[in-house]
Amino acid sequence: MSNNDYYRTLGVARNASDEEIKTAFRKLALKYHPDRNPGNKESEAQFKEIGEAYEVLSTPDKRRVYDQFGVEGLKAGGGRGAGGFGGFPGGGDFGDLFGDIFDNIFTGGGAHGRPRARRGADLKYDAEITLEEAFSGVKVPVNFERTEVCEACGGTGARGKAGLKKCGTCRGAGRVQYAQGFFSFSQTCPDCGGQGEVVASPCKDCGGSGRQKKNASLHVRIPQGADEGATLRVSGAGDAGLRGGGSGDLYIQVHLKHHPHFERQDLDLLYDCSVNVAQAALGCEASVPVIEGHRTTIRVPAGTQHGKVFRVHDKGMLAPGAKNRGDLLVRVRVEVPHELTQKQKELFEELGRTFGHEPPPAKDEEKSFFKKILG
Repeated sequence: MSNNDYYRTLGVARNASDEEIKTAFRKLALKYHPDRNPGNKESEAQFKEIGEAYEVLSTPDKRRVYDQFGVEGLKAGGGRGAGGFGGFPGGGDFGDLFGDIFDNIFTGGGAHGRPRARRGADLKYDAEITLEEAFSGVKVPVNFERTEVCEACGGTGARGKAGLKKCGTCRGAGRVQYAQGFFSFSQTCPDCGGQGEVVASPCKDCGGSGRQKKNASLHVRIPQGADEGATLRVSGAGDAGLRGGGSGDLYIQVHLKHHPHFERQDLDLLYDCSVNVAQAALGCEASVPVIEGHRTTIRVPAGTQHGKVFRVHDKGMLAPGAKNRGDLLVRVRVEVPHELTQKQKELFEELGRTFGHEPPPAKDEEKSFFKKILG
């Protein structure tokens, strides 16, 4: 940055409007503010240059003199108030111009507003339920640990009223005033957190924190149709806030236990139904379970292939908050026997011949054939 070229210092053109100059100043002031760059002398110097440039370019008389005669013209006394850079036009100060910006950065509120209390943390709990419970909905116990307001001190962290004293840093105001060169601004007191009081005698029960770890227990209703990963929010059941701040929330995430028969696919349920080769070829009736606990019968037509899926309407999961439900998908799995009785083997061989397939010779027949050749 240049100490003499104010337009270059702010990064604007010489014909920049007042609004462009103000916008550029705000952006650079945020970047080089001492509170954002503690102990950085270079940033501090740049911050002063930015303020000096803005002081001149934001004042019409000073800007006119500067445009005609440069910095030397200002030093010579040209233009109203050109004798120094003691403040902003109209007698304003840093807080007037930046109350809406810097206070949000440093304190989270308006420049003269009361400081906010800190909200408690949100908590997460994993609830594992069965598919049947997810189908109809279920009330589950939730046992967890959270911080609660200390009963002994009521959250103040002090041992009674006498345990609190006026903050010596801000003198009870909750805010402190800072001066940076020709700028002045206020922010929340770092020692009392904006409360105006500090703990002189800590509460024995909580050690001065105002909160204690406690075991909590409650029952939460998981609605029908809840799927894997569904999240429920219990408002105010999280950690207690600090100094009167609101409690956080408790988020309960639903997890479904593995089911021995069904695989959930949104609102549909997939079931693998095993049939043998004869049933698949000739057709059959198969008994399949449904989620409510009873069974229903489906017809497997002749010639059904392995992997064929049949749909049984309205036998799947209930939709959340509704009466409609998904379907039961029955996937046929044709099982080929690993071992056959002699009778079954003969029947399969005969069946193979009807398809033009001659069964391979038995091992005993192979040995006899080679014995004859080899003598």
